[in-house]
Amino acid sequence: MEYKYAANDNYEDFSSGRVIYHMGGAATFPVRLALEIYERCLQYSKKKKDILLYDCCCGGAYMLTVLGLLKGDTISDIYGSDVDQKSLKLAEDNLSLLSYDGLRRRRQELEELYKKFGKNSHLEALESVDRLEKRISTKINTQVFYRNAFEEDKLPFIPDIIITDVPYGNMVEWSKGSGDINQMVESLSKVCGSETILCISMDKKQKIQTELFKRLEKQMIGKRKFEIYIKKE
Repeated sequence: MEYKYAANDNYEDFSSGRVIYHMGGAATFPVRLALEIYERCLQYSKKKKDILLYDCCCGGAYMLTVLGLLKGDTISDIYGSDVDQKSLKLAEDNLSLLSYDGLRRRRQELEELYKKFGKNSHLEALESVDRLEKRISTKINTQVFYRNAFEEDKLPFIPDIIITDVPYGNMVEWSKGSGDINQMVESLSKVCGSETILCISMDKKQKIQTELFKRLEKQMIGKRKFEIYIKKE
């Protein structure tokens, strides 16, 4: 895949576990790819700023946090949902880093770690905090909540952009109840507006078959792929 928008820069400040919190077993997402996907979705969106961004399988909200730090000047609200309570706690901690107060708390934690262990990694993380603070220009409203991705109830908001990376393996292994990716797409149709841009990253073997959305783009990246959709009128 050719990158159109995300430069091949050094993204080490966004490494999981450096400043952004990490939990063992929690999935991360390539930073440059996340940025590229968001930029492509933004090109399709009629809105170019004050974006309400949602991830229905947010896990620890690593991708949402990265996008909030990199593209905060275009985002007003970030929502994330998941079925795992431990992941939701991690998501809250990570999304707090999109504020000065959250980064200040993280700085204090890293300073204590550096005093205790004196590791260069902690010192480098403190330098990353300095750089990340400069990226915060506007307040982003954030909220995480418990929700099964197969639920069909409407949400109290209409997302402008939905970006989600569905977990590896069979869908029944990461949801409460049975279902497949097409059931998730059908449930997402209930929360999308007519102008919502939907992007799903998935395993190459998973296939989306829907009459509810029009596919705008499909890209392969290694063993994964992502597809971008808009709801049919």
